[in-house]
Amino acid sequence: MFREMAAKTLYVLLAVTITVAPTMNTAVAGVISTEETFASELRESRIDEVQRLLSEDHVRNTLIRYGVDPEMASERVTALTDVELMTLAVHLDELPAGGTGVVEVVGIVAIVLIVLELLDVTDIFKSF
Repeated sequence: MFREMAAKTLYVLLAVTITVAPTMNTAVAGVISTEETFASELRESRIDEVQRLLSEDHVRNTLIRYGVDPEMASERVTALTDVELMTLAVHLDELPAGGTGVVEVVGIVAIVLIVLELLDVTDIFKSF
């Protein structure tokens, strides 16, 4: 009797396993190259740098004066492509190391506004 009950239980478990197993998700793993890791870290550092500049009070005030929501600008920075981030980083790297003055703030805001205009987030330059 025990054998029959064990056999029936085994058959039921086997039937459930056969019907459920094909629907289970499988994990796929791959090797991440050093270049991919470096590119990801570089992208994150560029985004952090731009976000840091956008969080400064004088930059935020200038964005608001031009009618750009600073929160929306911050969100859009994370959505930039690698090429756009690189272009923005190159322009930011050209700024003087001593800090940001009025001219630099205007330059940063102009770059951000141009990028936002190219992404069709704002319509600032269409009014000119």
